[in-house]
Amino acid sequence: MRSLTCDPKAEVVGLMLNSYVDNMMADESAPVFKKHGLINLDPHTWYPLPPLLSALNELAALPGLSLNLTAIGMKIGEGVPMPPELGPHPSLEKVLMAWDATYQFLHRSADVGKIWLEKVSDKHFKTFHSVVYPDDLSYGVLYAYGRRFLPPGTHFTVRYDSDLPARDYGGTTPYTIIHIHW
Repeated sequence: MRSLTCDPKAEVVGLMLNSYVDNMMADESAPVFKKHGLINLDPHTWYPLPPLLSALNELAALPGLSLNLTAIGMKIGEGVPMPPELGPHPSLEKVLMAWDATYQFLHRSADVGKIWLEKVSDKHFKTFHSVVYPDDLSYGVLYAYGRRFLPPGTHFTVRYDSDLPARDYGGTTPYTIIHIHW
């Protein structure tokens, strides 16, 4: 994984931070986040982002990093609130179109990158990520969005772009591409 950094002024809302210690791989990741003071946080309070990235950089040294980050991303994707204008039961396409706005809403005070997408077909989207977080975390969010916003029983796949290596897997571009197809 690349070394994660951000503007020291960047902040993230506590709602997101609690997902880092409350996920299916918490036994492995929670001690690292606890060490950095990132547990039992008020979901409505803003916290500095650099300690979170420091914890993620430390987590990178442990085995099972990809599984931990994917699990954290899934927990985020399962619970992140959607903009009210999407309605009570938004389609996956609407959620994907609002993904960057949702991401920006959860951060403040500095540039934290962005997410944009390309609609390849009605059931295939390419998502582009230049965010400050690890690629596997974005992968987990996208996977959770598929489970959360596609009709029950819909088969879907999430995969990294085969032509452009992800930033955390040796890619040299300033973004990573992740596909979702159903």
